[in-house]
Amino acid sequence: MMKTVFIAVMAAAAAAASGMGIGRRPPTGEEEAQRQARSVHLHWGGLPDNLAEVVGSVTVTEEQTNSYFMVIGFDGGYMGLQNVMGGHVGIFSVWDPDADGSDFSAKESEVAEARRAKVVYADKLVNVSRFGGEGTGAKTMFGYNWDVGKKTTFRVTAEPEEEGRTLITGYVGNESGEVKIAAISIPGHGNPPTIRQVHSFVEDFWRNGLSKTLVRRAEFTDFAGRSAGEKEFHRASAAMFTGDHNTLMSIDAGPVKGGGFLQTGGDTRNVTVPLRGVFRFE
Repeated sequence: MMKTVFIAVMAAAAAAASGMGIGRRPPTGEEEAQRQARSVHLHWGGLPDNLAEVVGSVTVTEEQTNSYFMVIGFDGGYMGLQNVMGGHVGIFSVWDPDADGSDFSAKESEVAEARRAKVVYADKLVNVSRFGGEGTGAKTMFGYNWDVGKKTTFRVTAEPEEEGRTLITGYVGNESGEVKIAAISIPGHGNPPTIRQVHSFVEDFWRNGLSKTLVRRAEFTDFAGRSAGEKEFHRASAAMFTGDHNTLMSIDAGPVKGGGFLQTGGDTRNVTVPLRGVFRFE
C-alpha cells in the first residue's frame, strides 16, 4: 500500500477544481487572454490506436494556486494533479458516453440513469460526485501530497463488463507503490473496450487576471500502453504541442528525457517547439 498521505476533500474545493459551471457561455479567446494563462497540451504519438491500458507520469516543476496538471487524458475522461486553493489533490473523471464536453449548460441530473457513468468502486478516502456544465459524468477526487520536483504516475485500464458496459479503472502511484483510485462503469465504449486519443495538459483555472502572469510548468514522461490481449507495452516516442483558443503566446513545450514539458503563463516565450509542432524524444 502506498504510504502517501490522503486528506479529506471539501465539497467547495471539489466544485472549484472541476472548472465547470452550469448555464454559462464559453468565453472567447480574447476574453480568456485577459484573465488566464493559456491551456497547453501534448498529444502522444507512437502508442497503439486502441489501448486496454495506458500509463504516464508527471513531475511538476513550477506550480501556482488553482492549476491542473492533467496527466492521462483520453476520449472518455482524464486524471491528474491539481492545486486547489493552495491544497494538493488528485482527480479522476469519466464522462457519460453521450456527453458533449462543449455543452456548458449540461445538467448531470438530466442524464438518464442507464446512460450515466457510475462509480462502482472508490478508495475509502476518495470523494465521489457527478458533474455538469462541461458535459456530464462521474468525478472522483482525493487529497494527495504531491510535491514539486517529485514524480507521480497514473494508470488507466478499460475492460468489458456484462450488458455491454465498460469498466474504466484509475490508479495513482509513486516510489512507495500504487493505489487504486476508483472504477467507473459506462455503457458501451466498443468491443473490445479501448482507450484512445491519449494526451496531457496544463491548465490555469484561477482565471482572475493575475493568474496569467504566473508560470506553471510540468514534465510528462514514461507514457506507454498496450492493446487488449497483449502483454507488451509500447512506449510513446513523439508528441504534438497544441493550445486552446486563448490567444496568449506565453507558452512553450519541448522534449525532455522520456517525454516532454509544458509551460504556460508569466514571461514564458515560445522558443523551443512551435505551436502545433511535433517533436520526438528518447
